[in-house]
Amino acid sequence: MIDELANRVWKHERLHLDAGALRSRLLRERYIGGPSPLSDEDTLVRLLRSAAILSASSSKEHRDLAYQIATSASELEGELNGVPYVLMLVLARMGNFPALAFAKRRFHLAEERLPVRFVAETSTRSEGNTVRLGEHELALTDFQYKLWQELNSGESVGISAPTSAGKSYILQAYARKLLAEEKAKNVGVLVPTRALINQVSDDISSWLPQFGDTLELVTTPVPKGTDLPPRGVYVVTQERMQLLQTAHPDLVIDLMLVDEAQSIADGPRGVLLSSVIEEALNRRPKMQLLFAGPNIRDPGNIAALFDQSPRSVSTHEAAVAQNILFVDCDPINSKKAKLALYAEGKKIPLGEIECEQTLTDHRSKLINLALRLGGGGQNLIYALGPAECEGIAFGLADNDDPAGSDDLKELSDFVKDAVHPKYQLAANVLQRVGFHYGRLPSLVRKAIEDAFAEGHLDYLVTTSTLLYGVNLPAQNLFLHNPEKGKNQPISSNDFWNLAGRAGRLGKEFSGNIFLVDYGEWPSDPMSGQKEIAVKPSIQNHIVDLAPDLIAYINDPARVPDRQVADELENTFVKLVRDHFDGKLQATLDKVGLDPTSVLRTQLEQAVSASVANTKITRDTLVNSPTVSIHRQQSLYDRLTKSLKKNGPGYIIPKHPLDSSAYSSYIGALKRLHDEVMKYPSGDQSHRYIAQLALKWMKGEPLPQIIDGSFAYKRKQGQNPNIATTIRETLNEVERDLRFKYVRLFSCYNAVLDLVLRDNKLDGLVSSIPSIPMYLEVGACSPTMVSFMGLGLSRYTAGKLRQLPRKTDMSQAEARAWIKRQELDALNLPDASVREIRRMVLAN
Repeated sequence: MIDELANRVWKHERLHLDAGALRSRLLRERYIGGPSPLSDEDTLVRLLRSAAILSASSSKEHRDLAYQIATSASELEGELNGVPYVLMLVLARMGNFPALAFAKRRFHLAEERLPVRFVAETSTRSEGNTVRLGEHELALTDFQYKLWQELNSGESVGISAPTSAGKSYILQAYARKLLAEEKAKNVGVLVPTRALINQVSDDISSWLPQFGDTLELVTTPVPKGTDLPPRGVYVVTQERMQLLQTAHPDLVIDLMLVDEAQSIADGPRGVLLSSVIEEALNRRPKMQLLFAGPNIRDPGNIAALFDQSPRSVSTHEAAVAQNILFVDCDPINSKKAKLALYAEGKKIPLGEIECEQTLTDHRSKLINLALRLGGGGQNLIYALGPAECEGIAFGLADNDDPAGSDDLKELSDFVKDAVHPKYQLAANVLQRVGFHYGRLPSLVRKAIEDAFAEGHLDYLVTTSTLLYGVNLPAQNLFLHNPEKGKNQPISSNDFWNLAGRAGRLGKEFSGNIFLVDYGEWPSDPMSGQKEIAVKPSIQNHIVDLAPDLIAYINDPARVPDRQVADELENTFVKLVRDHFDGKLQATLDKVGLDPTSVLRTQLEQAVSASVANTKITRDTLVNSPTVSIHRQQSLYDRLTKSLKKNGPGYIIPKHPLDSSAYSSYIGALKRLHDEVMKYPSGDQSHRYIAQLALKWMKGEPLPQIIDGSFAYKRKQGQNPNIATTIRETLNEVERDLRFKYVRLFSCYNAVLDLVLRDNKLDGLVSSIPSIPMYLEVGACSPTMVSFMGLGLSRYTAGKLRQLPRKTDMSQAEARAWIKRQELDALNLPDASVREIRRMVLAN
């Protein structure tokens, strides 16, 4: 009945014209200035009546328009004509309780002022969506309530929803419920980036203390020989989960949440993600598996790869609306631009704006338009990389205003101490400008995110970290020719994912996406599909790229890419493992490779031939799943030869704290470069990497490492500048040490283990240091690693490491030690004290 009425209302062309005019008026007053014609009362009443009807419809389009009408009218009219009470009714009918709570606060609304029947309607609507979690009752949105019901079925579920839909909140609430009811012993949360480890673990730390000492948060690899906690929540990347599974064959996960599930299609890392999920299911076949991400078509289908029944819960409705605004720079008057609203497929002109400075190129357009249109709000500016991030931030901060508040001075001092005294970010924040990219140290990223969330920063320039779930909503988002990688325009799915960052839930009803010179972009992401069908990389490699995969397997002499892992390498290794396990046929069936295909026969033959004359075993591949078996065999031959010639001490790397560690790493890295990476024989990069890796693993502070890199480059006859050296060193740490060389040393240790056993030297295997883990976390002291295992940053763990008498504390001992201390007496930076209280001492 209501849908039929809503359809009749929707078909009136006047409704759409008047609704567009209402939004245009709001934005014109905000950005163009000057008086604008008021809506006549009859038109306003008609729009509000339509919104009340449309809000009860089952159609997303109807509900979206109802939201836009009611929120725009409320912001324009304030408390006149009782408009906010219509907004209250609309939001209640939509089940948008977060926005309803904000509306009540903003307009000081009291439900008793509504007609009795409307009060009854809103109360009934809220009660119908209320669930109990422990001692608390929660009123959920329609999507959240549906998701809660599906989760409690115990089946694997795929979830697709915008960032502001609150899916993460419900997933964590469900994990808490299972843990509290002791239906789950261990929960795994797989995230694609270290930045998300910090964000998710921060959220979990807020409720973890309710379990006392019976539940531990684990965010780092735990070395072999160190006990895992009796119960744990593991928030890790797929690389860290692989290290955990390798070191702890008894680790069993009962509930696994895969955040940003679209990353399962992310090339080699997507294959590794599939592998660690499969391993977890091998250990616990009844594990509940949850995939969550934005704008995924039929997200439950991802589970089919793991023999799970596909169940999906999806929504396109965000709790905050987005206004898309075109900003077209004037080709004649370089200080002017035209502003237009995009509404229901049409471009509605709003007027002309003028900037103080010219809009001549990419950088100047983003800087000056953000300053002109972003005043009075918080703004995100999308940059194409770290260097551009810093350049745009410098331009935004380039003014004569006095230095910032005490909070910003404290933030500036912290950045100097955590990164480098000459790091540009330290100066930028004093002008309420920050930048944010994935290579920043975790606590610096967190400090910038907190400063932005608390309103201390007005502008934040960021890279594609925005695409991977980092929760940094703002009132305004500025885009100009955005790319995901070099010369790779963002896809439609990525565009709409980015757009979802505009609008702060609980702070405003809508956000604004400013598209600068959209007509000149090399692509048209708005015209594409918002949703993508996620196809796991392993399926894509085996089915769609079968000829390339066969050629890759049949080429033992292939020289790998120096900068990134080969696209097909992880899939090759997984197929060899499946061959050893007798599961190759099952894997090929699962991904859908035609059993009668000639390519399937050729692929099976290629895999079989690759292991015909190898010494590499199945266990070696389990410990080194990302390096081709051909190159592992080459390393095996090199290590065997060196062992026979020089003895085991020559090939077993030293512990980072050993006095001869540097020369030991030079040798190990040279072998890896020669046999695995196939670098030219004259390449000397192993010497630079050896000193960098050693300082990193020993836990040296980042400013000291950066100064060391600067001095090394000058000694080599280069002419470095400090800004570039800082950026390059951050890149070398994050991209090289913590990814590339974790992978390479995992291979080295796995092959070395095999070489020692094959030569009857089993007793020496335990002397191989956990270099992959030391590289991943940037520490080798057991006490420092334990502090980091509590969720603390390397920076804070490094400060704490210097204080206790014991240098070999377990994670439980480290937690107990912190709880005994008077933090304010430890002379720690304020950022570290806040982090400890948030991650370890939260109540």
